[in-house]
Amino acid sequence: MQEIPRRICAPLSAFLVIVLAASCGDGPTDPRNGGPGVRVMLGAGVTDTIDTEPLQQLVVEVRGLDGKLTSGAIVWFLGQPTADTSHRYEPAIYVCAVTPYTCGFTYESFTVDTTDDKGQASAFVRLGHVAGRAVIRITVPEFGMVDSATFTVTAGAPASVRASTTDIELDIGDSATLSGRVFDRYGNLRPEVPTLSAGAGTAVTVDGATDIVTGLDMGTQWVFARYAALADSTSVRVMPIGRLVVWWAPQGVVRLVNLNGTEVSNTIVSQVHSELGVFPRFDATRGHVTLHTGDAYYGGPPRTVVVVDTTGALRRDIGPASGFTKIVAVRQLADDTVLVVGRRVVDASSTVNGLWLVDANDAVTLLADLPGMLLGYGGADISHDGTRVAYLALGPSFTSELRVLDVSNGAITVLEPNARSPRWSSQGDRVAYLVPSGGYTDLEGFAVVTNANGTGRRDLGSAVFSVGLAWSPDGKYLLGRVGYGSFLLMRVSDDASVLLRFRSPNGGYVDYNQPDWR
Repeated sequence: MQEIPRRICAPLSAFLVIVLAASCGDGPTDPRNGGPGVRVMLGAGVTDTIDTEPLQQLVVEVRGLDGKLTSGAIVWFLGQPTADTSHRYEPAIYVCAVTPYTCGFTYESFTVDTTDDKGQASAFVRLGHVAGRAVIRITVPEFGMVDSATFTVTAGAPASVRASTTDIELDIGDSATLSGRVFDRYGNLRPEVPTLSAGAGTAVTVDGATDIVTGLDMGTQWVFARYAALADSTSVRVMPIGRLVVWWAPQGVVRLVNLNGTEVSNTIVSQVHSELGVFPRFDATRGHVTLHTGDAYYGGPPRTVVVVDTTGALRRDIGPASGFTKIVAVRQLADDTVLVVGRRVVDASSTVNGLWLVDANDAVTLLADLPGMLLGYGGADISHDGTRVAYLALGPSFTSELRVLDVSNGAITVLEPNARSPRWSSQGDRVAYLVPSGGYTDLEGFAVVTNANGTGRRDLGSAVFSVGLAWSPDGKYLLGRVGYGSFLLMRVSDDASVLLRFRSPNGGYVDYNQPDWR
């Protein structure tokens, strides 16, 4: 039998014994040389696994104030809460009356027994769910006596593996250390260490010796933490390094964010609204952003072109005095002139839909008519060198026909009989656009890529995008909004994709729109 350490309150007188017993607090008051107190005789100091029912009952002995064994004394056995805050509401130990049934079917942490003619009281014990030290406090209220019995609970058999994180994002070339842990059925940590391995795919590699996961190529791949037949997984999304400009419509702000979702608070323009969208676009230097906005109130006519540097410090406004009544697309060229697709008043009685050039002095020149142009949401895009315009026009079947206009000679090429949201690649060799999906709005659609001359048309998967696609500067990837707070990044060569979400600093996700990629 192993007994726990005890503090001793020696008897002086009946009154003094009670005072001293109380002053001992939660410490034991077992007697020396037959002195008064309560003492654990059997059943304490057990070390065993969770849920174990020791064969030996917990037996205590009570001696009264005269030091003699006392029968008929009421003894309280009270299981103490665990000190492990992660298991605060789980039973550390069960204490039950000595009866034929098994202890622990309900949360029994308290029982009472009366000492027999040998001065002994007993309780049945079952170790609880929480690994570590477990304590039963023993009191005899009649005499103010206190003692305690301690037990050591060890974790049960392995029952689960938990990965250190549920999902992570890596830039191509970056690394992260992942890990896993083994737990018993109640979530107690065990000493075993799981091994890491990569699931099917080529996006990541795993170093089994160091548990370092490295992003190799764009894609999503699972990394598994395994122990015996137990496993858990972490989703690893790998993406190229990128910087986006986006519009947050409800807040009326244009921001710069990294492709991996960081730096979500870098606002460069505020109070920008437009019924036709603002569609921010980088210039060729990637140092300026051009967009079109409306009046100060949401839903106002989009009559102003804004050119701002990426710090937000330098800004140029081409306002209503320029004569534009509708603006669909804008692009700043290398010489700082600005091209505008939209409607403009040319005299007191007429307006023209076309491609316009605005010079450094805000003088406006018509470069090309855009016959049949539809002044719709995201319905045009200007090539990065300004030589061509992809725009939507009223087709023969009252559809939105996608056309490409060569500014130098006025030649028109039809790319698609019914399309939405054309976007030029930076190289000017391809156009990405949407074909209507018949979804929630007529503006949503499936992504398509084709060469600028109409050859090589290819559908890109089955994802439904909102208006406003973005090409990567190298032309390898396309990015677009696919739902609230969600973007899909696709590799054009093989349709491989990664889902991206942008977190708000205050929690939740931010619903950005109309990205462009620096």
